[in-house]
Amino acid sequence: MTYYEIMTGIHNIFDFRLNMIKYAEKMGISAAAREYKTTRRTVRKWVRRYKEKGLNGLEDKSRAPHHIPHKTPKEIEDMVIELRKTHPAWGPERLKMHYDLSISTKAIGRIIRQAGLVKKRKKKWRKQRDLREVKKALKPLSFIQMDTKDLSDIEKYWLQMRRLNLPRYEYTARDVRTGGTWYAYGESNNSSNATLFAGYLLGQLKHYGVKPEDVIIQTDNGSEFIGSVTKKDKSAFEKVLKEFNVKYSRIPPSAPTWNSDVEAFHGMVEDEFYDIEDYCGTGEFKAKAYAYQLYFNFKRKNRYKGRKTPVELLKEIKGGEISPQVFNLPPIILDNLLEEIPKGGNLVGLSV
Repeated sequence: MTYYEIMTGIHNIFDFRLNMIKYAEKMGISAAAREYKTTRRTVRKWVRRYKEKGLNGLEDKSRAPHHIPHKTPKEIEDMVIELRKTHPAWGPERLKMHYDLSISTKAIGRIIRQAGLVKKRKKKWRKQRDLREVKKALKPLSFIQMDTKDLSDIEKYWLQMRRLNLPRYEYTARDVRTGGTWYAYGESNNSSNATLFAGYLLGQLKHYGVKPEDVIIQTDNGSEFIGSVTKKDKSAFEKVLKEFNVKYSRIPPSAPTWNSDVEAFHGMVEDEFYDIEDYCGTGEFKAKAYAYQLYFNFKRKNRYKGRKTPVELLKEIKGGEISPQVFNLPPIILDNLLEEIPKGGNLVGLSV
């Protein structure tokens, strides 16, 4: 094998060169050249470097040219770095487009990488962990996500829904901090039912000492919550929140993960309730729905909430300030709200 072939196939080049130099010092330049299948010039080169710089002289020198005519000027590199620091989320293409930079997007990307300004994306598990820490900082019953679930796509429930005339929609609200959940039902998905559910829930919270002004309700942009997009007036749902002095927040369009807590409950209730239960009529359906809600809030431990129930978290954080009965709100069919309320009662009167 030639010296070149040896060098391209060897892993420890430094040790190979050092052995060659030691051999040359003992046996001579010509003998070392024959032994290591190279030229005397090459042996002399490494012997000279070793004498001048010691062991550091055996490392390969950079082959980069000393002068690069097309290299980006330092002032432009500095400008790109400053722009990237100003806009850390902007990539090379947007920086070039917005500031009309004279260099290519590849050059901008190289400058950003060499300056160590590449923003690493968080892995999904790390995002979820960080988000859980943010949620832990919330106060119980201060941030509630609300959404509607169409039950007609659940095969087992759909058959009974058609046969027994059961409600098609579930109106759900979930407290982000504790995971506590309330829900009611509707034959239709409309603003009237969403408004009635909001009033039903907020009446419950107020009855148990939760200050409405400390509560934020978050929904998506469904018409049942925001009404018609062409109307300038507030929807009925928004008006009832305003009457209770509750803050209202809407998630961005096509961003369901912003309502991930209530969406997660929709998956759980489908697997643990609608997919396994049978009913003989509307009365039994409501009774079983109520039983599952009590189980979920009072007995079911959530491993993403420290393996604790919503009631346990409420007691742990709030002590005896708020009664656990705040999570005890019987599901009703909103279309028949007046029939659901006992004579002489009101919205709050339904809580046990």
